[in-house]
Amino acid sequence: MRLRDLLADDELGLVLLNDADALERPVRGVYITDLIDPRRYLTGGELVLSGLVWHGGPEDSEQFVRAIVDAGVAGLAAGTARLGHAPPDLVAACREHGLPAFEVPITVSFNALAERIQWRAAPRRELISAVAAGADLDRVLRMAADDLGADCWVLSAAGWVVGGTTELPERSRRGALTEFTRGRLPRTWRAAEPHVLWPVETGAEPTAAQWFALISGDLVEWDEHRQAVATDLGTVVALVRARVDEARRIAGRSVEAALRRLLDGSSSPTEVAARLETAGLPADEPLRAVAMSVGAPAESTTLLREIAAATGMASVTAPLGDGAVALFVDDPEHLADLEHQLRRIVADAEAGLGERRLAMGISDITAATALRGALDEAAYARRLAEQRRGRAEVAAAAELASHEVLLASAPDELRRSYRDRLLSAIVDYDAAHGSELVRTLRVFLDNNGSWSRCAQLLHVHVNTLRYRVQRVEELTGRDLSDFGARVDFYLALRMAPDA
Repeated sequence: MRLRDLLADDELGLVLLNDADALERPVRGVYITDLIDPRRYLTGGELVLSGLVWHGGPEDSEQFVRAIVDAGVAGLAAGTARLGHAPPDLVAACREHGLPAFEVPITVSFNALAERIQWRAAPRRELISAVAAGADLDRVLRMAADDLGADCWVLSAAGWVVGGTTELPERSRRGALTEFTRGRLPRTWRAAEPHVLWPVETGAEPTAAQWFALISGDLVEWDEHRQAVATDLGTVVALVRARVDEARRIAGRSVEAALRRLLDGSSSPTEVAARLETAGLPADEPLRAVAMSVGAPAESTTLLREIAAATGMASVTAPLGDGAVALFVDDPEHLADLEHQLRRIVADAEAGLGERRLAMGISDITAATALRGALDEAAYARRLAEQRRGRAEVAAAAELASHEVLLASAPDELRRSYRDRLLSAIVDYDAAHGSELVRTLRVFLDNNGSWSRCAQLLHVHVNTLRYRVQRVEELTGRDLSDFGARVDFYLALRMAPDA
């Protein structure tokens, strides 16, 4: 359906407010909003319906229109209930940005208009009916593929293929994941052959937790019917995702309550193991705990569920503290490979984190009755990962035998105090004289006090290096020939912001 079809529908009674040059635009959906900047909820091709509650003057019209045009909408339908008419500054802003605009009569409700558009925009409802009747994702994808004449897949941005009509080559999977993070959908991407990446609107955050559809075929060759089928596919996959997420949340709530009671001492490990059994995790199998943070606990939980699903292992995820925790149950051989899998999945998901930082900790393999220790291990490993500099860091329990865990477990205030007491004098000296005492000290310690190696790396004469080290000793009152002093300085440098 196109905008021109809406204008010609006498039952709607829409009034065109500006030029008719863009009335051939297709309408792929409807979005009702009174937000002044709704672009994060738009995917492109929608007719935006707004009651103009946000309107307070010409500057508001400019901001609103600029936002929805940037999102690639088909047009704007302005309600008249609040202001009686579309204000001239809104009409002018739409004309300036080339956005088709309509006025909706007060006798036509937004719900009635939306239902009319959805009925006309979607020529088939078989996919939605199938999902409502309980069809699984594979059945839906086969139905869509038959109608499109193309293979279809659903991918999680966390890296796993949720479903598909045929096997997706690994090269295509990785390429599609990379392409997904680059911009707004839908759009064509060419691998060995053209593919269309189609959006699945689930509201999941961060981007790395979202799903999207991948359809073989060239977008520019699609007719209106194929685009309507793809739109329906995106809708029904979102419904399937909602069904999956609800089942995950139900299992997670039960486990979350059990873990909290375990940590506060009000439940025994045996009672918690029984609760895990009801959530589908066999209590007689070994397990590993994974703790993760990536923003708010809700976002951490959503993403960790996707990452856990990508492993293919039996797992349950729940929010816990300021992050989320997942419990994996499998045979020891598969659990031993979990760390490798998680590192690979996190690397795939990193591009979809936005400005967020991901930190993950993995426990050793243990029995369900020793779950408390596994949770502690995972939490300490996550804290260790948080102290590292990358945007997506993973630490395993085996790494807790390092001095890094001592640094990670120290309170921030204590860390700052320790660092400042040892380094503030040479930091201040560097700032005042433009010298490089801190860098010299770091390179000196990283090379086990080797004068020749350190001088070579710093591109200075050994005598210059000896002078710098002597200056450090004078400023700090420490003797760098003493092993204990070297350890103190090494730890302080590891606590420095640029360590």
